[in-house]
Amino acid sequence: MIKITNPIQKGFYPDPSICRVGDDYYMVHSTFAYAPGIPVFQSCDLKNWILIGHVLERKEQLRLAGASVSKGIYAPTIRYHKGLFYVISTNVSGGGNFYVTAEDPKGPWSDPVFLTAAQGIDPSLYFEEDACYYIGQRTKEHPAYYGDCEIWIQELDLKEKRLVNKPVVLFDGSMKRTIWAEGPHLYRIGQMYYLILAEGGTEFNHSVTVARSKNLYGPYESCPNNPILTHRHLGRTNPVQCIGHGDLVETTGGEWFMVMLGTRPLNGCAELGRETFLADVIWEDGWPVISPGLGKVPECLETSVTDNEQKVLLPASDIEWTEPLDMRCIGLRDHPASLPAKMADGRLHLPFLPETMEDLSVPAYIGIRLLSRTFDIQVTMESEPNGTEEAGLLYFYNETHYVKAVVREREGRLEAVTVIRKGNEREEWSRTEVAGSIHQIRLRGQGQILTVEIDKQITGQPLDIKDLCSQKAGGFTGCTVGVYASAVHEASGRSAVFGPLHAEFAD
Repeated sequence: MIKITNPIQKGFYPDPSICRVGDDYYMVHSTFAYAPGIPVFQSCDLKNWILIGHVLERKEQLRLAGASVSKGIYAPTIRYHKGLFYVISTNVSGGGNFYVTAEDPKGPWSDPVFLTAAQGIDPSLYFEEDACYYIGQRTKEHPAYYGDCEIWIQELDLKEKRLVNKPVVLFDGSMKRTIWAEGPHLYRIGQMYYLILAEGGTEFNHSVTVARSKNLYGPYESCPNNPILTHRHLGRTNPVQCIGHGDLVETTGGEWFMVMLGTRPLNGCAELGRETFLADVIWEDGWPVISPGLGKVPECLETSVTDNEQKVLLPASDIEWTEPLDMRCIGLRDHPASLPAKMADGRLHLPFLPETMEDLSVPAYIGIRLLSRTFDIQVTMESEPNGTEEAGLLYFYNETHYVKAVVREREGRLEAVTVIRKGNEREEWSRTEVAGSIHQIRLRGQGQILTVEIDKQITGQPLDIKDLCSQKAGGFTGCTVGVYASAVHEASGRSAVFGPLHAEFAD
């Protein structure tokens, strides 16, 4: 037996979808306006997950120009059928619902096939023999209230690459006035079809529900035990909240599990974003029971492993500036490898690009996901900014909620500056004794307090960063942190030079 501790994916890895091929499991997640889009993880034991690639890496695949941070790529689903992997998702900022394919989940993945007739978001695919079906979510034609949605099905002709025949509504929720019936996944298990979906919205009232039918097109009956999983009844002080958006998987040994998203808030704020959790599943009276005997996501659970399943060693925390770029690196609206940056001798030459936080251009930013509230992020920077140039580390939630720890020039002198912005509130501390061209920049997180050090001196007072999250700032992402350079609206042709990014996260 192997012991698994939740969450199985820490940090900003929401909307999980999973499939098994042979002895291996593959999982994907939403990425919104971050690039590359849709990470692909592989595991042999449901515990140790290794990043093997991304679905959307090329400009032809990822249309994010002008997208705010919480737009872009929503809720992918991964499936495997007759030698081909499929990922279907929604780009709410550029084209709508689409699917891509690959023979190898590491890639390369095909260019997107956009299904212009497909309404709504959160699509899924269901295969039966040679037929493929699109399972979607959409607002009703005549909604009675905000969030009045339905789940629908339509055949997808993979040769013609379009939806054919007529759509059929399957289900509109398990309760009266259900809001945001979404995230549908359809399975045939035994002689029944099962529809797993999310209800209640992806916040405190989130939940997993299920309906079943003897026929593909229904009618579908709601499980009398719905919701089959939620944490809303546990109250706002429970350490794990917002549980929902589940996807089922069966192991080679016949065990069933569900992956789902959830948050771990502190003081009502979840800066890490929506993370991925795992729960065991049994079947009673033809219905799935999640976490039997517990009724909530467990802190730990066990599963059987086969003799050939080995523990996967996680990669080192440090980000070395190499080509190809470390797969954990992400950028905003475009692949960070597409920036006019250079990497040589383990150092990153990051240009001072013209941008501001308020506009939606692509900044010179290469970040990683925040995986814990206790962290130590350090980098050595070689730069003497002048004019409007500034460079350093950025702790980022969205365009109006962030912390910058940078070196810049003002009135002919270099100064170390810490800026925290929370919406319209902007506070700044500066120190003018910075000298030379080599600077040590460090961000240390403890709980929801951030301490900034530049050249081994604390810059400003410790910062309360709990408001840098979806609960306070809106949106759907988690925080990221990384190296940053800006020239505001002036392109200087110069670059800031960074050494390896040291990232240490406590459990």
